[in-house]
Amino acid sequence: MRRILSTLILILCSTLVLCQCGREDEHSTVIRIGCFPNVTHVQGLVARNMWRHKVCNGKGWFENEIPGYSEEWYTFNAGPTAMEALFGKTVDITYVGPSPALNAYAVSAGREVRLLAGAVNGGAALLVAKGSNINTPADFKGRSIATPQLGNTQDVSCRAWLIRNGLSCPLEGGGDCRVAPTPNAMQLQLMTQGEIDACWTVEPWVTRLEKKTGAQVLVEEPNVVTTVLASRVGWLKRHPQAAAHVIAAHEKLTQWIMQHPLQAQKHVADEMMHLTQSDEKERAEFEELIKNAWARMTLTDTVDIAGLEQFVKDGQSTGLLDYVPPLQNMLYTPAPQPSTAAH
Repeated sequence: MRRILSTLILILCSTLVLCQCGREDEHSTVIRIGCFPNVTHVQGLVARNMWRHKVCNGKGWFENEIPGYSEEWYTFNAGPTAMEALFGKTVDITYVGPSPALNAYAVSAGREVRLLAGAVNGGAALLVAKGSNINTPADFKGRSIATPQLGNTQDVSCRAWLIRNGLSCPLEGGGDCRVAPTPNAMQLQLMTQGEIDACWTVEPWVTRLEKKTGAQVLVEEPNVVTTVLASRVGWLKRHPQAAAHVIAAHEKLTQWIMQHPLQAQKHVADEMMHLTQSDEKERAEFEELIKNAWARMTLTDTVDIAGLEQFVKDGQSTGLLDYVPPLQNMLYTPAPQPSTAAH
């Protein structure tokens, strides 16, 4: 695992060197935003859908709230890829899980990543396949567990949980079980085929596995930090007023979603169908899936420092994270800005 950590650090440090050679366009008025096709990225999916359909006075949510700026959206499967994009200046801000954000913050010695806000807690779970006869941690010996990507939040949670329960991986190296990084969209097929015995993932994939395969939730952490809003320092320094408006827009969007859950769910369903290239006849199924997944999540705009500290401990216990600079320095505090026009 230490070898894996060293490889990840080498890759990210190489990316940082390349980034430092690039030129920051301080005059750009396009804010490039990242998110994942997960319900736990609800603010990102709702805003992305509003942007595609231009429902906010002919604009997207963020560009309607940020004077003089427009928005562009990028989509990633999991956190490590999103952080590479942040380092590579492909995106300026992104919704992402806490573990990849913390790893990027640590690798850059605290210089490159800042947290703007919290987004979602909960919505992740460890499921075991129907008929697997897995009821306790000891039953995972000799079994395979899928996670979205090596080093992503669910991957770290899975590995830390195994360690806390006296289990080791990889199986090929003489460990007790195998953790197999697998894109969320592939997990259903692999579980159906019996290629994996369990899966630690996020919504809507948790509910999808339950509905489609009869998988059962073994571990669920409803209060754990699942999604935060992160940005790169270079963009924040060059666009402080826009950054302040981004935070205010995110907070306002979070409140709107909580006050209009049915409308928000329709935005999420529509955007997930678009991102997964699903047929229109699947819309009712998507909407039901998202409705069921909604109950597992708690929306927030507050950064949970205690929750982040636990992820630091988990990452260090797995060997995927080394020294992390003080977390308080990771929080971005914007200068006060005048209010923007209401919708």
